[in-house]
Amino acid sequence: MQEDAPDTRRMLIAAADDLLSRGGPALVTLRAVGAAVEVSRTAPYRHFRNKDDLLSTVAAESLVRMKLVMQLAAADATTPSTADAHLGAPESTPLYRACLAYVRTAWEFPNHYRLEFAGDHTFTPNSALGTASADFNSYFEELVVEAQRTRTLLAGDVRDVGPLLWVILHGLAMSNHLAADGGCGSRTDDPAEQMPRLLALALQRLSPRAT
Repeated sequence: MQEDAPDTRRMLIAAADDLLSRGGPALVTLRAVGAAVEVSRTAPYRHFRNKDDLLSTVAAESLVRMKLVMQLAAADATTPSTADAHLGAPESTPLYRACLAYVRTAWEFPNHYRLEFAGDHTFTPNSALGTASADFNSYFEELVVEAQRTRTLLAGDVRDVGPLLWVILHGLAMSNHLAADGGCGSRTDDPAEQMPRLLALALQRLSPRAT
């Protein structure tokens, strides 16, 4: 294997992604990803300056993945939402589907989400993460504006409405992490079953009809 080849970089990122999923940022080191890919100890340094550079690259790819999942969900109008049906709506809205995809992705990749949004691990972002963050924020703003245009989200300055919506999504995203950490006490209900209904209720309160 040529240790400076693009395929090696791709394999190192995949190894870091897997380590982050299994053990969080503490498990992701240049030495650990090198060992996982079975390259020399110096090989990872040919592709990444340091651990922060590696974590930033993984986080950037994770943000790109989340945006794509949200876009695909928003565009898929073929599957009615049981949560929306419970509230009397015939089918889900693009906003609801995108938001549901956001929370479900956060639940599926909790360590990635916490790295990107929770501030549990402090690191210096690289330019790739800066670009991915700006792109994701632009998409989220477009999602809000379109929802306002179609009157599924209350009117107002997107700089106010957008953060308000994100706080709700972040709370739902982190609620599963708190439950997993034992931070919510004993629970008898299934969070995975309750979350879509709670999201639908929250969005209903943010609709123009609720104002």
